[in-house]
Amino acid sequence: MSISKNEIKLIRSLQQKKFRMQEQMFVVEGKKAVEEALKSSQKVVKVFTTDEEFSEEMKVPLIHSRDMEQISSLTNAPGYLVVLKQSLASLLSVKGKTFCIANSISDPGNLGTLIRTCEWFGVDALLLDEHCVEPFNPKVVQATMGSILRLSIVMASGQEIIQFCKSNAIPVLAADLNGTPIQGFRAPEKWALVVGSESHGVSNEFAHAAQDRLTIQATGDAESLNAAIAAGIALFALSTSRK
Repeated sequence: MSISKNEIKLIRSLQQKKFRMQEQMFVVEGKKAVEEALKSSQKVVKVFTTDEEFSEEMKVPLIHSRDMEQISSLTNAPGYLVVLKQSLASLLSVKGKTFCIANSISDPGNLGTLIRTCEWFGVDALLLDEHCVEPFNPKVVQATMGSILRLSIVMASGQEIIQFCKSNAIPVLAADLNGTPIQGFRAPEKWALVVGSESHGVSNEFAHAAQDRLTIQATGDAESLNAAIAAGIALFALSTSRK
């Protein structure tokens, strides 16, 4: 029941972006998420648990709860932690017909929920522009509930993403308060939905690149929708509608 001081230092350092980028590693916590990580194609670096039965069953190191509290980024350490190598898709390798573009999503909880939502609706890949929060941020990872292990995620500049859509004849659809009502919109065979930040919406760069601007009509008086919730509604509408 031991973990070295160097291992503790390394794992604790991964709570900071600087060291995640340097080591190209990230942490996943929670029993279900760790089980999924061990069964996935992700490259496992280290795994620890305080659960003796889980340790024996999964053949992973057992450590003391005090040590787990030191390496966990959560207030209440769940007792299951795995360190994984970062793995992202590239615009050259990604394939499919349906995409979601995250434009300046800076809130970790929103991006994590968006990743989870994209997997739920079977989106082929999530494309993050250069203004988004980094997907391996612990709060993002936690909010994905394991979806980060399975969904194809790309990080690229806005211009690179727009060029990718042009080159592959993928219509860009922008979520916009002043757009056409999404209710009744007939989705093309291919599409890339752009979701902007709550405070600023879709950037001019993506708005100009969009073939259509779509809005979710309000029936109440709220000023705006949470970005991840808006994406969920729009993805549902697009995935259940085809031309």
